[in-house]
Amino acid sequence: MSYFVNYNFFNPRLKLLSDRYDVIKEEYLSNKDKLEFKDFTKQQDKSIIEEGKGYPISAETYFTAPDKTNEKGWHMAGILYENYLYNRNANFLPVLVETLREIQTLNVCGINVLDSGMTLEWHNDDDYHTGVPTLRTLWGLDIPVEDGKESIIQMRDKFSEQIETKTFENNEFYCFWPSTEHRIENTLSSSRTIIAIDLLVNP
Repeated sequence: MSYFVNYNFFNPRLKLLSDRYDVIKEEYLSNKDKLEFKDFTKQQDKSIIEEGKGYPISAETYFTAPDKTNEKGWHMAGILYENYLYNRNANFLPVLVETLREIQTLNVCGINVLDSGMTLEWHNDDDYHTGVPTLRTLWGLDIPVEDGKESIIQMRDKFSEQIETKTFENNEFYCFWPSTEHRIENTLSSSRTIIAIDLLVNP
């Protein structure tokens, strides 16, 4: 049994990202230095240690978070939150934004960077939309390829403690229910970048 979910059962339009991967990646690489990234490293670590949960990123917590610096960590560039575009970043990524509009049923979207040598230890997350299930979808945008090193995501069954591990790769989807215990790690020599999306699922 896999703890990862096939997105086709819920929204096959996600394939539009895959179809446009080369264009979306080039758009990101050409504009990444213009994007606003926020640093959530300390908030994530504190929340995971104290509550076993990932730090909830809302409009308020995003705007009050410190900007990304050269210090290694876990960083997020907001693109969309509850159907509202964050134009500070979205204006630089028109192909990505148009693709998100076509996919629909999105609640949250951001670009997530995990720097070399960093981890988020075992935790789970709450749904952003209370009462409506969301499918956490991570899509490989800029994952370096390096012999003997990798960036991984792991799922763990809370009863059997069985662990499933996948390696992040470019243009691959990693979909799961946020309530599943999970962990990420980057042993690459450089950062890995993914697009994180929460899909609203019709119960």
